[in-house]
Amino acid sequence: MKCPQAVVIGGRRVELDRCLPKNPGDWSHELARALAEANGISYSQLVQRVVEYVRRFWLENGSCPPLSVLEADLGVDRRTVMESFGGSYDAICILAGAEPPSGCLSRVLAGV
Repeated sequence: MKCPQAVVIGGRRVELDRCLPKNPGDWSHELARALAEANGISYSQLVQRVVEYVRRFWLENGSCPPLSVLEADLGVDRRTVMESFGGSYDAICILAGAEPPSGCLSRVLAGV
C-alpha cells in the first residue's frame, strides 16, 4: 500500500507509521477511507462492513481474523473480499487500523 507519513482528517493531522496511526486512538473511518482512496480501493458498503468487522475483531483478539472466519461471520466469499481490497490481505488489516501479520502467518490468514 502507498503510505503517506501523515494525513489531515477534519483539519487535524494524523501521523502514520507504515499506514497505521502512530496514536492508535487516531484511527477513524475517515482515515480508512482516505487510505483506501489513496490506494485505489473504493470505500464501498462492503469494504466499510469488512473494516468494521476486522477492527472489532482486532480490538477483541489483538489480531486480524483469518479470511475463513471473516467469510463465515459476514457471509461474503473470499474472492469478493480480496477483490474489494485490491487483492491485499494486508490492506484489510491496515484499513481497520490493525497491524497486519507478517511472513508465513500473513499467507495462512489470507488463505494463500
